[in-house]
Amino acid sequence: MKKDCSMEEVMQKLQAPFPSKDIEWRVSRSGQSNGKKYAFVLAYVTNRAIQNRLDEVFGPAGWQNDFSDFMQGVLCTISCYVDGEWIKKSDGAEQTQFESLKGGLSSAMKRAAVQWGIGRYLYRLEENYVQVFDNKRDGSNYINDKKTNVKGYWMPPKLPDWALPADEKGNCRNASQDPQNKPEKQYQRENSQAQQSNQNDSVLKKLGNNLRKELNK
Repeated sequence: MKKDCSMEEVMQKLQAPFPSKDIEWRVSRSGQSNGKKYAFVLAYVTNRAIQNRLDEVFGPAGWQNDFSDFMQGVLCTISCYVDGEWIKKSDGAEQTQFESLKGGLSSAMKRAAVQWGIGRYLYRLEENYVQVFDNKRDGSNYINDKKTNVKGYWMPPKLPDWALPADEKGNCRNASQDPQNKPEKQYQRENSQAQQSNQNDSVLKKLGNNLRKELNK
């Protein structure tokens, strides 16, 4: 830990939002409705960004990580040198289906980092609804979910301002304001409410016109 930093300052640095380039989105589930394909995605901080953050706060020699087998998964312990002693925090993850060992190590370290406050703010984000399309576009990600027969491409959502560093605030559209990135039920509910509101306005306008005609007779 840097000698000129208080523990409060250290925690603020650890918990600070990451640049959008350090955030990756992963599909949590997918499906099809009325012939349209969709997916729900979650945001994660990359392992490289976690390592850089630990280097910045504690120095390259001020932290270390250890991995061990835990039941059917992997346990990661991140130790940081704080006020003259090593403080350890651990968390684990199951091995993934794709590159099971590498995926398990990566997921375990990300969870252990959350114990230190790194990337914890991302847990405040809800699943984001994205449309899946057939043709590849610049910046799109590929999906091939054989369970739901959803295959195609999707665009990563934009992070809201509160989840971005100061120099990126205002540059990205808030994900919660983008209809594509709202959870499907929420978007359908709000769209239905808007349609109902328009219908009510039409009815009131018609009643007003009829009333004026009666008064003018």
